Amino acid sequence: MINVILTPSLLGRLSLMLCLSLVLSSCGFYLQGQSQRSFPPQLNLYVDDPSLARVVSKDMLQHDVTLTVLDSVVGMDTEVPSVQLTGTKKHKAELILDTDGEVLIWRYTLSTNYLFMAGGQPISPEDETLKQTSMPLSVSADVDLSGTNATVNERIEADNWTLLYQQLGNRVARQLSFE
Repeated sequence: MINVILTPSLLGRLSLMLCLSLVLSSCGFYLQGQSQRSFPPQLNLYVDDPSLARVVSKDMLQHDVTLTVLDSVVGMDTEVPSVQLTGTKKHKAELILDTDGEVLIWRYTLSTNYLFMAGGQPISPEDETLKQTSMPLSVSADVDLSGTNATVNERIEADNWTLLYQQLGNRVARQLSFE
């Protein structure tokens, strides 16, 4: 039999360990394995916006996906999984105005409709079920153009759209990894 003497320092360490383990488990911190994204080895891609097509193509190539970028969905190979990104829109809206009516903050939004089709599905461009099953994806950012930022408005706007295209491309890749 082993006798353990609880000294104040040992008792303090045990109390600290108990508190830390309770705090970490109650706040949602859990050790988990790495999440591996999985992509199909081959993919057809139709995108109606050239900037978004470049971003998504670059991302797919980094994940070793053999990619065929299509100019049209008519006559595409239906044996290969396909992603269609249609209805891509850029929108800029006034969010906050100052007392003189000048815009202080703009909201930039980039959106598209995402449709994944597994290989082996015959499709028709007139198929209404495809339009109903597409999922809207969008990203937005608020940009403060008050004060000194107002003088570099055009540069901020260009950088903001570039960032939103990157973010939307990441959302598309993330969604595709779940398919």
